[in-house]
Amino acid sequence: MHLEKALDALNLRRVKVDEKTGACEVSFRWTPRSLSLVGMFWGGVQLAWGFALVHYIFYGLFASIFIYAYGRHDWRVLAACVAAIALYLPSFLDGSEFKLGRPWDALRTHPIWALSQAYFPARLIRTTPPLDPEKKYVFGWHPHGILILSRIHVYGGVWEALFPGVDVRVLGASPMFKVPGCREICLWMGAVDAGRETAERVLRAGKSMAVYPGGSVEIFDTDPNSRETRCHLTRRKGFVRVAIAHGASLVPVFVFGEKRCYRRLNVPSKIRHWLLRTLKIPLIVFWGRWFTWYPIASPQTVVFGVPIDAPALDDGTEPTEAQVDELHARYTAAVVDLYEKHKADAGYGPEETLKIV
Repeated sequence: MHLEKALDALNLRRVKVDEKTGACEVSFRWTPRSLSLVGMFWGGVQLAWGFALVHYIFYGLFASIFIYAYGRHDWRVLAACVAAIALYLPSFLDGSEFKLGRPWDALRTHPIWALSQAYFPARLIRTTPPLDPEKKYVFGWHPHGILILSRIHVYGGVWEALFPGVDVRVLGASPMFKVPGCREICLWMGAVDAGRETAERVLRAGKSMAVYPGGSVEIFDTDPNSRETRCHLTRRKGFVRVAIAHGASLVPVFVFGEKRCYRRLNVPSKIRHWLLRTLKIPLIVFWGRWFTWYPIASPQTVVFGVPIDAPALDDGTEPTEAQVDELHARYTAAVVDLYEKHKADAGYGPEETLKIV
């Protein structure tokens, strides 16, 4: 409670609602008060918090190094580590990622996320009145980015402010749930496996879901030096088919600015494609501040477009190819329109372009 009050006192978050259109904007910014000595202390907390969080994929590796370094010299340490692993295994093997996940709402909605959101800083715009919480939605996020930093911006109660009553699950790549530590972070933040069966289970449960149609391949198109943003969408129709089958509306989401958070080194395409095709591992050499994964501060704007209703189906019928193609075309046009309407406001110059591939 004291921690939450201290974070709220920093006044990092602003919420603005347009009375005429019902649109809502949530933005973050370090204020003069947050630049005081107390604010500087919280800046240090943000650095430690953000640094530990962004390297979550290495938690299992760090634990393995600890066990090797200390367990081989002290049987008591080794025994304690073996006991901890034995206690952890049921959680690791419980298949939560194929069900409805294991969200930890107290952590996901905690105001400590405002420190990270103000670091970039972030701005989120809902261009419509509040969505009907009785309906189901498929939020399509574009582009994927390298580490999907934009997901951080809906934590800390921001999602609840933008979409009250809309319970959502995020579809994540299967390998993320195979790495200890990384698995827990994903599950706690509301992620589930990106397989079709899991997606349909989420929608059958009456929940909404967030997807990244471009997938891991878009990681390689995230180039801070390019004036062209590439979204792999032309052949990505599975999420549209699932949305129609379950009567969910499609909501286009565009993320501006994330591509500037990292520098990257181009790896030979043959090696990249082989790893992605055979092992489902996207190999990319990238770095942020101090040559770590801690991102470079770059303003990010996330814009949520107008929901696109799926055509109604008769009971027991499947979506036709014509229905999928028609809705996919409307959705693609909406993504392009979202980009063009908001790119200037998001800090993109007229030389910046979007290419759908």
